[in-house]
Amino acid sequence: MSPNGRMNLMLFLAVVVIAAGNVGAFTYSLWGPSFSLYWNDFLDAHLYRPAVKAGDRTIANCLKVSDFYSARLTTYFLGDSDKSAGGPTTDLSKYDEYCDRVPGTGKVIFSVTLMEKDVRSQSVALAFYKSDAKGGLELLTSVPSKPHPAGFVTLESSVDHKGKYLLELAFGEGKSEEDRIAMPISVGQ
Repeated sequence: MSPNGRMNLMLFLAVVVIAAGNVGAFTYSLWGPSFSLYWNDFLDAHLYRPAVKAGDRTIANCLKVSDFYSARLTTYFLGDSDKSAGGPTTDLSKYDEYCDRVPGTGKVIFSVTLMEKDVRSQSVALAFYKSDAKGGLELLTSVPSKPHPAGFVTLESSVDHKGKYLLELAFGEGKSEEDRIAMPISVGQ
């Protein structure tokens, strides 16, 4: 091939690459979202290790929302064992960190971060319920309604049985569904 032929071939390939780039850029709205979804699913399945604890997750995985409010849930769990027997444990380094699934029975500390700054001056209550077989709720412990200017509401309890529990965050008087965030908690499931 002559030098002019090679130059023409390289120019032709450059024009084709530029044209393909423009077509791809201008039609991105047609193919981009499905490709992005496919790519993220591929990465999730093959490269990223699954999150086991809350510290391994992004904030969205532990985010709980209602129509007007949002809160981030972190559950600290200390399983039943000899080291946790005999009273309260105040050293959080002994606790494992989870979201809404606790692996077994033991002591739990629920820490709820209020995401909106203007909500922190409102009264906020937190209650922890145990679900029975008939779907009823039994109150285990609660934090009375009061402002939390630091943006954190914590509640300590113990879970004695595996099953379904409910953590409910109520804003203001919490009378309407929009003023409450219900957070189902699974223990040992």
